Amino acid sequence: MARASRPNALTPETAAMRSRTLPRALLAVLLAAPLATACHGARQDAAHPSPGRAGAACGRGDPMTRTELFFGLDRFELPPVTQAEWQQFVDTAVTPRFKDGLTQFDVDGQYLAKTGKLIREDSRLIMLLHDGGQVASDAIDAIRKEYKVRFNQESVLRIDEPVCVGF
Repeated sequence: MARASRPNALTPETAAMRSRTLPRALLAVLLAAPLATACHGARQDAAHPSPGRAGAACGRGDPMTRTELFFGLDRFELPPVTQAEWQQFVDTAVTPRFKDGLTQFDVDGQYLAKTGKLIREDSRLIMLLHDGGQVASDAIDAIRKEYKVRFNQESVLRIDEPVCVGF
């Protein structure tokens, strides 16, 4: 005899989802906090970040630019980007342009598509630290363009912010 399922019952799948969702939600809050703070500061042209602005405020460390790139993994009428495809993209398109290093995060994303539909999808975030010059900016734009073409994406979100960095 089949047992009637309760709508709010905690199944193994739900428990696993919750255990993945909490760290992702915490990461989203941690990533959003600097964004909210930055919105109250001076407006910065994202296409031409100026690490010199951060330099005046750097008590310690060196002025740099932190760029965050958000890559959606869903594709139109195709399966999502696999871990192997993602790693190949990082190895061939990102690492050669930023050999000094990068940081990657798994994140949950959502955005309003051109069709007006709210899209929720697994995403990847890459954080880069660089000098904020035109060479770095052009390299970042090339990464974004390559991802959009390779994986049939509408956009790759880019956020630039002046920061103080100490190693």
